[in-house]
This record gives sequence, C-alpha cells and structure tokens, in this order.
Amino acid sequence: MIASGNFNTLSCTLLALSWQFTHCAAGSKVKDIGATVTRQIRSLGFPEGSGMGIFFAIGIPLDIPDRSVTFSFYFEANYLLPDPPSVAETESEQTFHRRSINRSLAYQLIESKLDGAGYPGRSCLLRSICEATVNPVGNNGLLGDIIHILFTPSTSAAENLPPEIIDAENMNDCVNFHKRCPISLLDLISGTQQ
Repeated sequence: MIASGNFNTLSCTLLALSWQFTHCAAGSKVKDIGATVTRQIRSLGFPEGSGMGIFFAIGIPLDIPDRSVTFSFYFEANYLLPDPPSVAETESEQTFHRRSINRSLAYQLIESKLDGAGYPGRSCLLRSICEATVNPVGNNGLLGDIIHILFTPSTSAAENLPPEIIDAENMNDCVNFHKRCPISLLDLISGTQQ
C-alpha cells in the first residue's frame, strides 16, 4: 500500500511532467523531431596502412633425455584495416576497397621468400607447380588440399598469370626445373610412397 503523502507527490510529479511534455511539444511546432536532431555517425578511424593480426601457437614437448625440445605449430593471420577517408571524400564517396589475397600475390610472396633464402624464386615456384601437377597431393587432408589449390593455377579463375606459370602446370616432366632449382618444396613437406 502506498502512503497517501507519497501518492500525492508521485501523482503531482507525473502531472507536471505530462503538462511540460504536452506544452513543449505544442509550443515548438516541430512535427518531425528526427529532422531537427542530428548526430554524426560514429566510427573507428585507423591510421593509414594499419593492420591487425591473430597469432596462435601449439607447442608439444618432446621426450628427449637431458634436452628441452618443443615441437611447435604456428598459425598467423594478418588483416589490413580500412584506411581513413581523405578530407576531399564526401560521405557518398567513401568506399571500402576489398583487400584479398590472390594467386599472383601468393606467388610473389613465395618467390620473394625463396629469393631471400638464397634460392631462385621463380624457378623453384615453377618446379613446385609442375611437381604438384605430376604428383598430386590433393588426397592428403587439409594441407594436401591447400597445396593442391596453391600450386595448381587452373583451380581458380583466370588471373592473367605469366605464360610460364601456365606452361609449368601443363608439363608432364619436371626435369628441366630440377636443373634451375636445387630444392623441391613438396619434398620438404611430403614424401613419395612407392
């Protein structure tokens, strides 16, 4: 039960609020409150060229006497964040460009890593493409599927790749590439069973 003094105070407060609301709404003569209230849309701004990454590692200790050895798997994913709009752009002109990895970019990355390790990057890439076609690794789980997709250019839409990459996929014998590249990337991660 509400006390009579509290009830009178509550009813007076509600009456005053309802009178103020009706008086202000009638006095302002604004029919669309959304037209008069503006608020800038909030968004995050990142410095130009910034990125974000996720790093995950699994370490498995190996049982070797008198040694501390861990076998580790590292997983890393890097994502570019959207650049801030320039001052000249208006809201209607602001667009986010799709950034994705394509086969050409992946091949450039592989070539540069091989060149940095002291191997002929383009020749070793061509050898890997040829070997992946001659000895398919597609039935070896997730890693086999990734290698198959990566080193088989015909598995994706045409990307205007250099003709030598397309030719490497269509060769039946990879001996020519063995002379130009001393290592086989596929042999580093897989073995041939006879």
